[in-house]
Amino acid sequence: MGGSIEEVAALAGVSTATVSRALRGLPYVAESTRRRVREAAAQLEYVASPQASRLASGHTRTIGVIADLTGWVFLQVLRGAEAVLREAGLDLLLYNPGDDSGPFDALPLRKRVDAVLVPCPPLTLMEMRSLQALNIPGVLVGASVPGFPSVRVDDVGGARTAVQHLINLGHRRIGLISGEAAGDGSDNRETALSTASADRRRGYREALAAAGIECDPGLEAVGGFTW
Repeated sequence: MGGSIEEVAALAGVSTATVSRALRGLPYVAESTRRRVREAAAQLEYVASPQASRLASGHTRTIGVIADLTGWVFLQVLRGAEAVLREAGLDLLLYNPGDDSGPFDALPLRKRVDAVLVPCPPLTLMEMRSLQALNIPGVLVGASVPGFPSVRVDDVGGARTAVQHLINLGHRRIGLISGEAAGDGSDNRETALSTASADRRRGYREALAAAGIECDPGLEAVGGFTW
């Protein structure tokens, strides 16, 4: 069993507060003192408590991820986020918003995480505002909601490129199957889903127009998202 912070302080000839600052890499600790503290900690096999360090710093070193685990896209984002956070020495707290049986409650996240990551938000706009009210830094993935930083793919350009490829192959009657538009009421919720549907439809129509092909609304259908 390793030694205590008091034993490290006694061996290094400093206060416990200096031990804490030295081991956390904080400023205003002489390099010679920092080295002496580290040597004492190594000799006593002292390991600082993560909980104590977090309380002292005021940071949880934990990032919350709000995701619906039923979709493969969410799992891919979760896998990537976990790898990056692990490399940075941060923890991940997974929060599943659940089904439509009740409103999402953002309050449990307060003081438990330093920031939140929301992949393809499975939340209503009202719930997103509730999350924003916690004043926790956050970023959306694959979505666009006013007031929230986001990371997205170029859905307009992607759809345009795909349609142009079909046109280059000689096709003229090209259909579009898209997901529901954000806030279209298809699931009885004013959702904060990405604007992917509208952007893809825009890219589709732009490619047709550029090729001189008249857009036929009868060739457009809503198929729902499968993420």
